[in-house]
Amino acid sequence: MKRNITSLFKIAVVAAVVAGSTSCESFLTVEPKSSWVTEAFYKNQDEVILGLNGIYSYLGQDATYGQVMSAMFDAGTDEALYNRNNNTWPLGLYTHTPADVNIASAWLTLYKGIDAANNFIERVPETPDMDEAKRNAYLGEARFLRALFYFDLARWWGPVPLRTSPTTNIDANNLAAASLEEVYELIISDLTFAAQNLPHAKNQNESGHANKMAAHGMLARVYLTMAGYPLQKTEMYAKAAEQCDIVIADGWHRLNPSYKQVFLNYITNKYDRNESMFEIEFAMMRDQGIREDGRIGQINGVQFYYYPTQTEPFAYAMLQASVKLKKSYEAGDQRASWNVADFICNAQGNITQIKNDVLYWPGKFRRWEPITFGKIPDGTGTYKVLEGVSVPDKNFTGINYPVLRYADILLMKAECENEINGPANAYAFLNQVRNRAGLTDINPAAVNSKELFRKEIQDERMREFCFEGLRKQDLIRWNILGEALTGLNQMIEASNGTAVNKTLFKRAGENYNPAKHNIMPYPLQETVMNQKLSQHTEWLQ
Repeated sequence: MKRNITSLFKIAVVAAVVAGSTSCESFLTVEPKSSWVTEAFYKNQDEVILGLNGIYSYLGQDATYGQVMSAMFDAGTDEALYNRNNNTWPLGLYTHTPADVNIASAWLTLYKGIDAANNFIERVPETPDMDEAKRNAYLGEARFLRALFYFDLARWWGPVPLRTSPTTNIDANNLAAASLEEVYELIISDLTFAAQNLPHAKNQNESGHANKMAAHGMLARVYLTMAGYPLQKTEMYAKAAEQCDIVIADGWHRLNPSYKQVFLNYITNKYDRNESMFEIEFAMMRDQGIREDGRIGQINGVQFYYYPTQTEPFAYAMLQASVKLKKSYEAGDQRASWNVADFICNAQGNITQIKNDVLYWPGKFRRWEPITFGKIPDGTGTYKVLEGVSVPDKNFTGINYPVLRYADILLMKAECENEINGPANAYAFLNQVRNRAGLTDINPAAVNSKELFRKEIQDERMREFCFEGLRKQDLIRWNILGEALTGLNQMIEASNGTAVNKTLFKRAGENYNPAKHNIMPYPLQETVMNQKLSQHTEWLQ
C-alpha cells in the first residue's frame, strides 16, 4: 500500500472532521489562528505517523519529483533534450525567466515541505507516551526530508532563506537568503541526526521510508556537491568518501545482478532495498479517488501515441535521449538497449524502429516493448505492456522514482578516491558497476591519470544514471555544463539527423549562457513578496 498522498488525504480528512465538529457559537468566539489545527495535532503516535506521511507527500507532487524536478529541471543536458518545436519547457531550453511558473511551483512546494517538517520537529518532542528511541527515529525521518528539501533548494537556487521554525504569519516571509555554507550546515546537521537515529533498512517493516544508510549516502552526495562548483571545498572529498565507506562496510546494500531488473522494480512498484536506498513512491489509484500518481515514464519514456481503447500505455515522451548518450556505451553494455530505446508507436498505431541518431528515446522507465514492428490495427505490429505495470493511464503512471541507489555509492567512492589519491584504488569501485552492466574491468592503462579517470567517471555516471535527475547537477558541480552542451551540439551536427532535427536539438546548447544558467533565478513572486530577498545578480541583466 502506498503511503505518500494517500496519507495526506487522510490528514485532510482528520482536519475536516476537527473543523466540522466546531459549533457555530464556538466558531464565532474562537481566537482566529491559522495554525490552530496544527497546534492541536501530534497528540499521539497515530497523529505523528500521519503528520510524517504528510511531509513525504511533498516529494511526489507534480511540482517536485512527479514531473518538474525529475524531468523539466534536468532537461537540457548532454543526455536528455526537450523534443518539441515550442517553448513549453523553457527550463530545458535555457529560455526561462524569473516569472517561470514551474520555477515558482517547485520553490513553493519545497518550502511547504520544509514548513511541514518544521512543524513536526517542533511539536513531536511534546507528544506524550512515546519511547525516546522511536521519537528520535520519527524526528530522524523528518530531518532527513527537511535536508532533502533544502539540498534541492541549495543545488538549484544557491543561497536561500533558511527557515527552521514553523511559519505562523505573513511577516515571517521577509527573510534574507542565508549563505550557501549556512544552508549546507543545516543539511549536514539534519542528515547526521538522521544517520544516528534512523533504523537500518533491514529492520524496517515498511518500504519507502528514510533509513540509516540512505542518510549516510545522502551525506556523501552533499559533501561531494560541496567539493565542486561553486563552493569548491575540495577537502569535502574526504568526508564524502568516509560516508561511502560506512555504507560499503555495512555490507547490506549491494547491486542487483540485473540492471534491467532495477528499473522493472521501479516500474512495477516492487522494492529492492539492497540496491534502491531511497525512492519516491507513486501508485495508480485513481479508481479509488486518490491522487498518488506521477508522470514518470509518461513524459520521460518511450513514445506511444496510439490510444483507441484508452488502456494503452500512452506516453507523450517529451524528452529525447541524446546521440552522445547512445554512442557512449561500449559494445556489450547491457544498459544501452534498456536506457536508450530506438522504437516508437505513433498515433496511427505504427510501431517502427528508428534509424535517426538524434531520435532515440529514454527507455529506462518504459511501460511497453515491441514484439513485432508494423501497424497495430491490421495485426502486423504487436507490443506488450510490461508485466506488473498498473493499469495504463494516458497522463499519469504509478512508477517509482529513484533518489539514491547503491551504484551511486560506488561511483561516488571511485570519484572521491581519484580526487584524493588518483585512480589506483578507485578502479575496484568503478569495476563493480561495469561488471554488473556485463562489461569487463576497465583497462587501467587507458585511464591511468587523475584527469583521464575523472573523465571516465563523468561518462560512467551518465551511462548509469541517465534520466534519474542527476546529470545537470553533476555537470554544474564539475563546472562543465557549457562544455558538455557544446560537445553535444557538435555530435548532433555530425549525426545522420535531418536538418530540422538538428535545429531542434541544438537549441539548449545555443541558448545556454554560462553567466546565468548554472543557477536558477529566484521566483519573481518570491522577490516581490519577500522584501529581504534580492534577485541573483546573474539574473538582473
